[in-house]
Amino acid sequence: MKRVLMSLSVVVFAGMLSACAGVGGYTQPAGMTPTAWIFMETTSGGILHDNGATPTKVGKACGTSIMGIVATGDTSVEAAMNQGGIKKAVYTEQYIKSIMGFFVEVCTVVKGN
Repeated sequence: MKRVLMSLSVVVFAGMLSACAGVGGYTQPAGMTPTAWIFMETTSGGILHDNGATPTKVGKACGTSIMGIVATGDTSVEAAMNQGGIKKAVYTEQYIKSIMGFFVEVCTVVKGN
């Protein structure tokens, strides 16, 4: 019984290291984002909405997670557009920053007019 509990503890601990705040499996239309356990800061998942327009404004909407237990924020495209005063989105992307999975910030960045 002791051996089973020890093995289960090792498996649970390894699972926690994979992405405490749930960022490890975060996917975007462009595919998986690069992941790292100690520090990660990536921008990915760009979607081009209007090929002929040049964006003049930028809006950003962020959410944070602490230890995968508490998460707050609005990371929607609408919130980013409101923050930047954007009426028409030209390009959207996702920004993710993680410090050991204990603190995670996910932002939606919208560029438009």
